[in-house]
Amino acid sequence: MSMGLRTYFKNKLFARRLRRSGLLFPICTKINGVASTDRQGALAQSAQGDDLQIVHTPLKKYPHNAYVYSISLNRVLGYIDKELAQKLQYVFGDNFCLDGEICEMLGGPPQFDYYGCNIYIYETKELLKNVDDFSHLRS
Repeated sequence: MSMGLRTYFKNKLFARRLRRSGLLFPICTKINGVASTDRQGALAQSAQGDDLQIVHTPLKKYPHNAYVYSISLNRVLGYIDKELAQKLQYVFGDNFCLDGEICEMLGGPPQFDYYGCNIYIYETKELLKNVDDFSHLRS
């Protein structure tokens, strides 16, 4: 099978799964699991517009787990809910990594005990570094 034909069928399968999932991009959602001290510290340093990656990281008890990772802080901010993670896994496959951005910061002292945020999830992977090129690691 030629690469052109393989790419055609791969794109058709992607479009079919996207249609069936009911997802419309960009997706706006809140992140969960933000109450820990470490994640609250990271959220306190975050701002609207910060670049994120949404990374599928299956765990034994949580096979659909998808972390929200701050690129600028190099830290996990939380995770997306199970239903959305399952849909993204259906469309993009296991171990997906998608671009995102903070669209709104929520809460925080003095009025609220915790920080939180809403995020956009995009269907792109442009923020993912080129893993075939390690020249940035050479001195």
